[in-house]
Amino acid sequence: MISRTSLFNKGIFHSTLKRYMWGSVLYSIILFALTSLVILLGVDVENSWRKMSDSRVALILDEHYLILPVIIGLFVPTVVSLLTFRFLHSKKTAIFVHSLPVTRTANYISTILAAFVLMGAPVVLNGVILAFLSVFKYGEFFTVTSCLIWTGLNLLTLFSMFSIAAFVAGLTGNSFAMVGLNGLIHGIVLIFAAAFSAIAKCFLYGYHDLNTLFYGAMKWNFVSYFTETANAMSIRNSQELDFLKLGIIVLISLVFYVLGWLLYKKRKMETAEDVAAFGCLNPIYKYLLSFLAALSTFGILSGTIAEKPLVPVIFTIIVSLVVYFAAEMVLKKSFKVWKSYKGYLVFVAAFSAMICIFAFTSFFGFETRVPDSDDFDEVAIYEYYYQDDMPWISNEKIVDYTTAVHKALTEKENIYTVKNYDAKYTTAINIRYKLKNGKTLIRRYPATRVMACEILENLYKYEDYKKKIFEIFGEQVGEVYRITVNDGNIEFTDKEKIEEFFDCLSRDILELDYTQMCDSNAWRTSVMIEYIRTEDLMDDDKRHMWNIHQSINANFKHTLGWLIANGYQKPLFNAGDWDLCILNKEQWEKYREIEEVTMASYKGPTAQVARLPQIQELSDIGIISDSLRKNKINDFVIFRGVRFVPEKDYSYYVCGIDNSGYLNILAAFYEDGADLLNLLD
Repeated sequence: MISRTSLFNKGIFHSTLKRYMWGSVLYSIILFALTSLVILLGVDVENSWRKMSDSRVALILDEHYLILPVIIGLFVPTVVSLLTFRFLHSKKTAIFVHSLPVTRTANYISTILAAFVLMGAPVVLNGVILAFLSVFKYGEFFTVTSCLIWTGLNLLTLFSMFSIAAFVAGLTGNSFAMVGLNGLIHGIVLIFAAAFSAIAKCFLYGYHDLNTLFYGAMKWNFVSYFTETANAMSIRNSQELDFLKLGIIVLISLVFYVLGWLLYKKRKMETAEDVAAFGCLNPIYKYLLSFLAALSTFGILSGTIAEKPLVPVIFTIIVSLVVYFAAEMVLKKSFKVWKSYKGYLVFVAAFSAMICIFAFTSFFGFETRVPDSDDFDEVAIYEYYYQDDMPWISNEKIVDYTTAVHKALTEKENIYTVKNYDAKYTTAINIRYKLKNGKTLIRRYPATRVMACEILENLYKYEDYKKKIFEIFGEQVGEVYRITVNDGNIEFTDKEKIEEFFDCLSRDILELDYTQMCDSNAWRTSVMIEYIRTEDLMDDDKRHMWNIHQSINANFKHTLGWLIANGYQKPLFNAGDWDLCILNKEQWEKYREIEEVTMASYKGPTAQVARLPQIQELSDIGIISDSLRKNKINDFVIFRGVRFVPEKDYSYYVCGIDNSGYLNILAAFYEDGADLLNLLD
């Protein structure tokens, strides 16, 4: 007779522990080998660099001892669920277990508690061992508190991950399906978000792939949350843990446990070994898998649709067709499933309709929306290669110009789609609005270099804009303690020199136009400014940790003037022992053709050595070897400024010939570079 008075059954609990104790022992050994054993064998108590200080977290919270156990803890619950819920996936076991005088509720709770003990005991045991080590020998490396944190995070990982596994166990009667569904539930939102983002990026004009859905899903994804938390503990103070978010994670886990219990109570014993534990799940599984397969395939291949539109279409049909009928075979346990082709045709029609919404509509006004000035407070506008945390700007003139640019970009003739694909769209303009409702509107518009230069040239006329986007004007720059130029060829730490140089660099940035600063082939070199953040000036442990990289070129007259006045001219443009040569456009293109042919035919380990004879075949190239001529070329390059002209070819190139005979462009000039040739007379 079934007992109706107890929510817990000792027999089920002890039986589960006894059968799978071997797994718990194995897990204990693995954790011991990864933590305590490594500490005992590898940590020298006399080695002070591992000891705790204000800037170092406890050793046991270091990534080598915390992150790996947490990662293992992500997979252990799935294995434990497969073992302990075997009575849901095997008919023989199901008949035996459900013939016992135990209610399903008691069976579920007893099994869950036994699983907790099997998973949790190894973690607690190793936590106790670590605590003993901290008390008796390794107290300077980690504390009992840090051991409790280590134990707690691992236990929480197991608790939350097992909640999903227990829930999935009630959805299916097949062990293999359970593993697949378990992974699918953890990743389904991320798959949807990533695939939709790829498709939207392809079809929706102005779509920015900074996907809030994807990052929001990552924020609450159990796998991502616990790995990120472990990583945060290994590099920062563990007290920075967000306990509110942790509490929500635990609450969500409890909800999954309750859902798992409800599924178990409602499912029939006969569904053991069936993929779907409930008949209504059959079409859901089939169409969900088909949709994910089609969506993922189309999303991955969507980048090719402009040049090869049939590729994503054909592969999407093939993959979804295979997945659809494979799922049908598994669910019906039969190969005679071809009569269900009508369902697949309906699926294809629905999927095609969804793609058409992206491709042939403005997606409910998405593509042409420009917010009214009353709807936002601040804007950010920048080119695509900048980071997506560009500072907000409230300057009224810049705001008005940004909205004017936005309106111009969304005019019908500028809307860029796969139909008017043009290889000249090599860059992009990003526009962001901080809306008054607390949201952020983000758009990214493909642009040619001509379009980008025109927009940014106008923006660079505003001093406020430059002071926002260039880091050297940032309030976080507290004290500059070192400046290096040209990859370390020039370095100074004298405060007076730093202030003078910093002032010259700031003046140049504020005075120069966009096209004077941005060219990649005009001569330029790098400046690295190392500084202490303003908020860290009083904290010795955080000093000397931040730097700014800024390129300079011949247009930076104040900066170059200061460097030359202080005797730094020679290290500015230093090609070592390389020879130099000057090539016109035709010579450079001919060299490139020869180089490509050489590399295509020569695949040996010394391929670069084979290039030098090819250069000499260009009889009209004059190789400059003597130091006097090289110095003249160097001086010309240093002082000759070039304003970038989009879509205009250079006329002359100054190249260095390295020790392998390979030509490296050191500088490029337009027609006015003809003065270079006079230096060779």
